[in-house]
Amino acid sequence: MSDDDDLPPDQNFTTAMSIRWHRLSLREYIGVVTIAMLGVGLITTTLRLRKSETEVARLRSETGYLTETDPGQIAAARAPADQPLTYRVRVRVPSSSPPFRVAYSSVWPKQSPRPQWYGAVAVPPGESLVTVRIHEDPRDRRWKISALVGSPQGTRRMATVLPPEHVGIFRGSHEIISTGVGRETLAVSQTKSIRLLDERWLVGEGSLLLYGDRAPERDQVGIYAELQPDVGPL
Repeated sequence: MSDDDDLPPDQNFTTAMSIRWHRLSLREYIGVVTIAMLGVGLITTTLRLRKSETEVARLRSETGYLTETDPGQIAAARAPADQPLTYRVRVRVPSSSPPFRVAYSSVWPKQSPRPQWYGAVAVPPGESLVTVRIHEDPRDRRWKISALVGSPQGTRRMATVLPPEHVGIFRGSHEIISTGVGRETLAVSQTKSIRLLDERWLVGEGSLLLYGDRAPERDQVGIYAELQPDVGPL
């Protein structure tokens, strides 16, 4: 009988495993080390991937993001804005005809099917960032509504002086109904339009009589912008 026979069963098993481990061949050692290195590499890659995905999600939330759409569609999605009375929307238009524009306004006249567009800024093919602002122009101290379209091709802008009564409303504190595009990508056929901004400022008793896109029963002050085919008058 060997000395090992006198040992408890658990200690016998541990001793046997220790002997077996020390008897591993060079090839087995290399295999074990390789598996360990692959495991460490897999964990490191997974952690880096998760960090990259988090960073991409953060950048998308800060700048706005458009998902892939069909070539024959136009698309838009709301982007964050960190300034008061400032609205940003990311848009995409195809390179095929017709060309596109962003029209803007601060009033929807009563009994009218659409806002009274003040002006429009051309939108180049591809992706652009549209910024609409209500602000006081430091050059002439006049309050204006402006539309700016920024793209890799450059920046285009246009501004219109606001009526005094509109300035008073925008500088006050009022409830707002927003029915423009949201953070999710909205895509439609290139023959249609997308209402980018529809921010209706509720002022007075008449502000309670609002029903979606129905023509208002009184002039409705707000911030309106629309991506539309650049064909015909506004």
